[in-house]
Amino acid sequence: MLAFIGALLVVQSAAPPPPEHFFVGRMESVGTVDMILSRPHRVRVRTQGRMARDGALIMDQVVEEEGKPPRSRSWRLVRSGPNRFTGTVTDGRGPVTGEMEGNVLRLRYRTNQNISVDQTITLHRGGRTAHNRMTFRRFGLTVATYEETIRRVD
Repeated sequence: MLAFIGALLVVQSAAPPPPEHFFVGRMESVGTVDMILSRPHRVRVRTQGRMARDGALIMDQVVEEEGKPPRSRSWRLVRSGPNRFTGTVTDGRGPVTGEMEGNVLRLRYRTNQNISVDQTITLHRGGRTAHNRMTFRRFGLTVATYEETIRRVD
């Protein structure tokens, strides 16, 4: 019986953390964006996440995209239900909506250029890394994809 309980505790501790826990602290990510009519290029993102007093997850980012000057972006996400999120992103128009299913967080929003974004973040066991895949659509057509690995650095 004790062996079963010990094994259960190991399995539970290996499960990915809730997104609020994963995104609090410092993270770095490196990925590749593949846009139509353009060659793939690298993107590096540095993120600092924290919990606000009202329970919102705040993430401040510096995005360094190959061939462009660095830019800043901020996210604000709050729980709107047991597995649902809503919020804002500074380079977005309208709300960000999200849902968590198991270890997968799916976010949707529109950019200021009226491009719809579908973002899927898969949290890995151990709570130190995640995989992010984004699809950008305009008029229903995919105009870009982005894949990155997010790594906690603290």
